[in-house]
Amino acid sequence: MTNLKKLIPSKSLREYLGQIGHEFSLCEEAALIYQNPLLRQDERLDALNEIAKTLRLPENASLQFPTYRNCRDGSPDSGEKITATELATQIESHIKSDMEIEIDLFRNTLEGIYEVDCSVKNESLCGQPYDTFSCPAFSSIEKAIDYVMTGENDKLLDFIVTLRKIDEGDKYVSGTFNGKGELLRVDSTFIGTQAFDSDNRLDNFYCELPYPFNDGDIVQDLSSGRIGVVNHLGGEKDGKLKNICKRYRDSSDIIVPVDCLDDDGNFVYEPFYTPCVDYAPRLDYSKGDGEFLYEASLLVQGKGSLEYFCNMVKKQNLR
Repeated sequence: MTNLKKLIPSKSLREYLGQIGHEFSLCEEAALIYQNPLLRQDERLDALNEIAKTLRLPENASLQFPTYRNCRDGSPDSGEKITATELATQIESHIKSDMEIEIDLFRNTLEGIYEVDCSVKNESLCGQPYDTFSCPAFSSIEKAIDYVMTGENDKLLDFIVTLRKIDEGDKYVSGTFNGKGELLRVDSTFIGTQAFDSDNRLDNFYCELPYPFNDGDIVQDLSSGRIGVVNHLGGEKDGKLKNICKRYRDSSDIIVPVDCLDDDGNFVYEPFYTPCVDYAPRLDYSKGDGEFLYEASLLVQGKGSLEYFCNMVKKQNLR
């Protein structure tokens, strides 16, 4: 089995899965690795390559895995399966494609210009936990990265470098880097469907995950930093909470439903990607947005006062 840290960024979720003895198929491991927004590009491709090698072992030749397509006809459980060989081929196609995009990004094969967008932390619990800003255009990716990394900004979360073809801005390749300047993932408008079975792309795969979170828990999305209150979970199944959004059975359904504060101090629904959901760090719940989150948490659990919470909302709207 692949190291759980590469599959699940959330420490709380990893511990819970270990406690209940949950295991993943090779197909699920590949999907979670590919979808992990915090893995470095080299870590992701190395881990996927190991899975592809394992799938091609003679003893695994008979393995088959369910495929969950983005079924808009309302029948996600088609019963279709993908063989170990087919899955290995799919993984290898992803690896090849991402490596080619990385080459395009660093070699400027488009003969274009590099644009940079940065995300930096802010201290507010309300709305987006980061601010974004754009930088000047650059003639090389080395100059773009150097400009960002030599800046005196200890709050840098990540930045995206996009190479756009001159006079054809809709054609681009891009790379997302973390605050250390390490490449996390790549993207491109040149990814052709001919390279993949589009229904079985790893970024579309669904993986049902049991999780320990309950309505009223205050949680954080590790990929964005957003904090909110778990809400709308629904019922339980055998005492283990499950994802209940299975309408299309694709990666957009691997979520924990959360209510977050927006920029105006109102609670709005926000689906958090399950592997990145962790219990929020201890906050100051005695004032401001922290008090809002705490009272909302009590209310969802059926322990709070609706009158008190509504009065808080009125005071907020009068500011």
